[in-house]
Amino acid sequence: MKKKLILMLISLLCVCGFGVSATLAYLIATPAPVENTFTIGQIKISLNETTGGTYPLIPGATITKDPKVTVEKESESGWLFVKIDSAHGFSNYVTYEMNAVWSPLGGFAGVYYLQYEYSTVDQVFAVLANNQVQIKDTLTEEKMAAIAENPVITFTAYAVQSHSIDEVLEAWNAVSTATNS
Repeated sequence: MKKKLILMLISLLCVCGFGVSATLAYLIATPAPVENTFTIGQIKISLNETTGGTYPLIPGATITKDPKVTVEKESESGWLFVKIDSAHGFSNYVTYEMNAVWSPLGGFAGVYYLQYEYSTVDQVFAVLANNQVQIKDTLTEEKMAAIAENPVITFTAYAVQSHSIDEVLEAWNAVSTATNS
């Protein structure tokens, strides 16, 4: 009888054990997987001017000139540079002021910068204050007759990501290295 009782207890424990393990199977849950998509980062800029490319030298005249750098929507946050080169005595005859959003890059003549953030809309930055240049009123007919080549001003724009580039000089060095190679 003792053996029967032990067998009955073992049988009862087995039945209970199967019941508990079957119940535990219903308590297991698996959440939906999380999918991550990595898109390609980009910076897109353009440099445009609507006022033309040839201007008369008239002493004392103010001339509308509107170079603008556009950082296109969804461009990654970055450093934006504009480099202004002049030739053939431009600074002897014409003056201009930079738009206040630009800061001069110390140690680099004619290079200005700003830092911009990611945006879902285009960001437009005028280069010149009031979109104009002034012909010096000290320009005389005699000085104009001595001009061998027409004065020229050239605007060039550059952009580089600001992620992992905290300092403006580091950003300019990245631009210089990329454009000189």
